[in-house]
Amino acid sequence: MHCQLRSADRSYFDGDASMVVANSPRGEFAVMEGHAPLLAVLDRGAVRIHTESGPQVFACRRGTLRTTGDCVHVLVEAAYPLDEIDPEAIDAQLAALDENAPAEEREYLASLRVIKERHG
Repeated sequence: MHCQLRSADRSYFDGDASMVVANSPRGEFAVMEGHAPLLAVLDRGAVRIHTESGPQVFACRRGTLRTTGDCVHVLVEAAYPLDEIDPEAIDAQLAALDENAPAEEREYLASLRVIKERHG
């Protein structure tokens, strides 16, 4: 099946996939070729796109996933390919946040570190 992972300003993946695994507010789910039409809300977390050359992992902020025919479209607020996540830079960003920074920003940065540790 064809898969696209995009944000408003960048395309992260556009190619063939055998399976896409993502997180909804209710938990992790997978989509494979022939899946029924679906529109799902995505929570922050890892999106894993399984390809012939192995899985590609992206740490994503909220978004949506839609299946139509043999295509999966994933549109997210932001994403980081696993190889672009730098734990030391995340620690520096967390330290630089002042106490008035939104808790959501702290949680997202912390989730990047966890995704890197689990899948890196």
